[in-house]
This record gives sequence, C-alpha cells and structure tokens, in this order.
Amino acid sequence: MYRVLSAEELGDNLSKVKDIDEDFIYEEKGKYFLLTDKKNVLAYALILETDDGYILKRILVKLEKRYQSLGTKLLDHIINYALKHGIDSIKIENVIGESYFEKKGFSKESGALIYHGIQKKNERLKDSVKGTWVSIIINVLLSIFKIIVGIFGKSRALVADGFHSMSDVVGSVVVLLSIYFGNIPEDEDHPYGHEKIESIAGNIVGVLLVLTAFELVRDSVVSLVKGVDFVIPMKVTIFVALFSVIVKYYMYLYKKKIGLRTKSDAVLADAREHKSDAVSSMGVVLGLLLSIYVNPIFDTLVSILVSLFIGKEGINIILETSNNILDKQDKNFLKEIEKYVYDSTEITNIHDILMRVSGHKIFLSFHIRVSKDMTVYEAHTLADDLKYSLLSDFEELRDVIIHIDYIID
Repeated sequence: MYRVLSAEELGDNLSKVKDIDEDFIYEEKGKYFLLTDKKNVLAYALILETDDGYILKRILVKLEKRYQSLGTKLLDHIINYALKHGIDSIKIENVIGESYFEKKGFSKESGALIYHGIQKKNERLKDSVKGTWVSIIINVLLSIFKIIVGIFGKSRALVADGFHSMSDVVGSVVVLLSIYFGNIPEDEDHPYGHEKIESIAGNIVGVLLVLTAFELVRDSVVSLVKGVDFVIPMKVTIFVALFSVIVKYYMYLYKKKIGLRTKSDAVLADAREHKSDAVSSMGVVLGLLLSIYVNPIFDTLVSILVSLFIGKEGINIILETSNNILDKQDKNFLKEIEKYVYDSTEITNIHDILMRVSGHKIFLSFHIRVSKDMTVYEAHTLADDLKYSLLSDFEELRDVIIHIDYIID
C-alpha cells in the first residue's frame, strides 16, 4: 500500500527506510512517500514542497525488489498525489537514471529534470463540469417555461417537449457524476483508470432518450385512438417553441465543442441530446402551425414523428457508447500504428495489434518479430524505444505493451 508521511510521522518506518537506503536524507519539512507490504518498506521517495511545485530529492527501491516496476508505481502515485493537491510540476536535481525519468515525461531544463503540466489533467474535468452545470440550469428553466406556457397555451406537444427537457436534467446529472468518477486517477485495483464510466453514462443518456420517446409516442397514440377533442393552441406557443429551438441548438454547439476538446463520450452524448431537443422543438413549431391554421390534430401527429426521431437518436447514442465499452477496434487507427512502426523502425513484422478504450484514453498492445540472434537487452531496448516514441507521437495513447517474437528461419 501507499503511504504519505511527514518526517515526524515516520515512526517505526524510519528504521525500515534507513535499512534500504544507506544515504537516507532526513528532512523535517519533507514528505515521505512509502510503498509498503504488511511488514516492510519496499520503496520510498522524499519530496520537498515549494511555491514552484515539488522537488524530488530521493527515490529508491529495496535492492531485492528492484526491476519489478515498484519505482514506476511510486512515481505514478506521486504524480497523482500532486494532481489532487494542486501541484503543477515536479523537479529533480542531481539526476541519477536520467533516461528513465525522460521516458516518464520529465524534460531537461538548466541541468535539472522537470515534469510540467500536471494540472492540465484537471482542465478536462473543469471544462466538462462547467458545461454540464450550464446544461442543467438552462434545461430546468427552459422545461418549466415550456410546461407552464404549454398548459396555459393549450398545447400538449409543448408540454410534452417541456417534460422532455426535464428528462435531460436527469441525463446531465448522470453525466456530471460520470465526469467526476471518470477522472479519478488509475490505481492498483483499476489500472486502466475509471474513464469507462463516461461511456456507461452516455449509454444511460441514450436509454433515457428511448424511454422518453416511448412515453411521448404512447400518450399521443392513446389520444388518437380514444378520439379526444383536439383544442387549437394559442399562438404564443409558437414563439416559445422557436425560442427553445434556438437555445437548444446553441447548447448543442457549446457541448459538442467541449466534448470534442475533452474527448468525453458522456459530454458528446449530452450534446447530441441537445441536438435532438432542437429538432424536437422544431417539430413542435411545425405541429403548432398546422394545428392553429389547418387542423388541431396535427399537434399530436407531429409529436409522434418527433418522438420517433428522439428514439432514433437514443439508439444511436447507445450503439456508439457501447462500442467503447466493448472495446471496438478502430481499424484506421490500428493501420496508422502499423504504418508508423514500419516507417520509423527496421521492424519488418508487426501483428496482433489490439486496442482497449477507456474514456479518452487508448491502451495499445501488439507483437513484433525480431532476429533470434538479438540479445534480450537489444530486444528490450528496441521495444522500449518504440513504446515511448508512440506515447510521444500519439496523444490519445495512455500505455503500450509490446510482445517480442523471434523471426523463424
């Protein structure tokens, strides 16, 4: 388990840390990050917090536990800890193992290594949360407005459209929760992160759309079958429906922009719901015009067509977000990876390329064939260099696993 202790809190762990580090540094104002099992300290790091960020003074793994990625796990934990506490950079002076830290994202600056931009991970969260809160507030106000005007203006289509907007509030709340949980950093129990929650939330929004469409169609069909007396709506309802079209289309563009920038399935699904709302309200406008100037039955007929369109949008959202949950393979992206490997290296065989999607991240794995005369060190170096080249040149990649096969004569 991971522990973060002050110098005073080290207690019994102080002697354990000293046992694995002959050059142990005791800093009264330092933070000690420990990776432990039930009895021992397996790795530790010393961090000094300054106004400019963290300074990593020391990081060491117990001798018999080295080459088990414990140092990498501890460093990832430090970065995630910095993210949660508003720290934007980590600096290392007197660097040992420079190439390792460069592969982890540190860059050389004035004789030191610095990891910049930790808080950029939070920009995605802030943009998504802000956009979703805007959706919730506007949908609540707009739905209340449409329901009230629909009731007094004698338009069942506008009332139904108002309840449709109210159902969007539920979808936006689901999206808001998914954004929060989806941006929790990966941990040992969830090594691929929590971003799939976003796709699940997008799926829920799609289901809400389908259910809303079903209810609207059912109510309208029942009215037609029963042959109820249809009342001519008031003209003011037309202007309210037009106002709804404008607001909803603007919200669609606004949320789509955020969703594309943050690569959030849930936000994009919410954006498409705004688009379907705009079309729904446009259908209401048409129904109101026909009801007022031709026959009041058109209000109900058009509402059925609009409801069917809403259901279609919901099904499309379910299918798209389900593809991410089920890790549908993007063949064009995989071909791009294959081309990159062949163009950038002397590797002549890459196969079994697979991708796992988690929110806006992609985890990639594939096999390469190398000469059977190549040493383990040479093969590992080749795979390592290729991995970090891919991570540098493909922003959407979160991790790459490369399996080494030998070329059969």
